[in-house]
Amino acid sequence: MTEKPYRPQEDIVALMTQFEQEVKESPELPNAATRLLRARLVFEEALEFVRSCGCTVTMSGSSDEGPAVIDDIRVVLDPNGAPDFTEYVDGCIDQLVVTYGALVAAGVKAQSAWDEVQRSNMSKAWPHCSVCDAVLVRGDREELVHPNHADAHGGNWHAVLKVHKREDGKFIKAPTYSPANLKRVIEEQIEQARVTALLA
Repeated sequence: MTEKPYRPQEDIVALMTQFEQEVKESPELPNAATRLLRARLVFEEALEFVRSCGCTVTMSGSSDEGPAVIDDIRVVLDPNGAPDFTEYVDGCIDQLVVTYGALVAAGVKAQSAWDEVQRSNMSKAWPHCSVCDAVLVRGDREELVHPNHADAHGGNWHAVLKVHKREDGKFIKAPTYSPANLKRVIEEQIEQARVTALLA
């Protein structure tokens, strides 16, 4: 069996075009009706996924139920719920569908935004020296350098990424962490669309 290439955003463009939904060619915040629709779709699919995990959502100020997801909203195990693996997978895919749809409705190409968020997420890990375990720092040109000296261990070391956690299990961001710059990504996509339109 030959596998079809994985092109989720292109598939969603085809789906939305077929169902006469707006597909933007350049990044732009959608109108209020589209934003409301997309917010409802994403929320609905997220809740369906929560249920497929055998969990439920509560509104509680009690930390006994676990950490808040946002404000006083918590996701907890549902004593009356049962996990369903098929629905779990369906929930994941449906979330991808509505999320890609929200990006397409806003004219955003996912790949470069994904790459920037992935770069940022990976920068949360702490870079250590493979020889002496020292925490590496950023150099003048943003490269990772040994904190003791440039030629530490005769230059025979490399960065090893490690996770640092608090006692409660929460990850601690590395001092070398850099947040995702999605504003730059969006501006680059707008400029690329403008140039493409001029050349057409």
